[in-house]
Amino acid sequence: MGRLLVWLIAGFILSGCANTSEVMLPGRMYASSDGQMLEFSIETSIGNGKMTAFNQKTGERFTGEYSAFYRGQGDMYGNVGGTNVPLYQSPAGANGRGILVGDKGTTVTLYLEISPGIRPTGQGIGTDQEGRRYEVFF
Repeated sequence: MGRLLVWLIAGFILSGCANTSEVMLPGRMYASSDGQMLEFSIETSIGNGKMTAFNQKTGERFTGEYSAFYRGQGDMYGNVGGTNVPLYQSPAGANGRGILVGDKGTTVTLYLEISPGIRPTGQGIGTDQEGRRYEVFF
């Protein structure tokens, strides 16, 4: 019974990161070519969401979206009072892909690794159409 309660509580806590309301997490996006930092934000979601970025040096504003899928999630079975019952195994994280399109013509494709939690965190790498590299952290 104690193990079931732990799994139920863990599921409840992790469901906080699956909030469907628009919550934008702040982050940073670095242009690897010159180390310039761009403002970055990503929406918490279940599977897909919005992203934004802003380059203060050039004034370019980026909008875009991402899609991600869980990894390490599955079903488990436990024994409660002599009966096997299905238990939920929470995801270990998510892998995603996204795109940011700037209002001055720059397009950045990003690959993301997201860690679940009350406040999800993550990192990613990307390139634009000119081959410049970017790194994001949130």
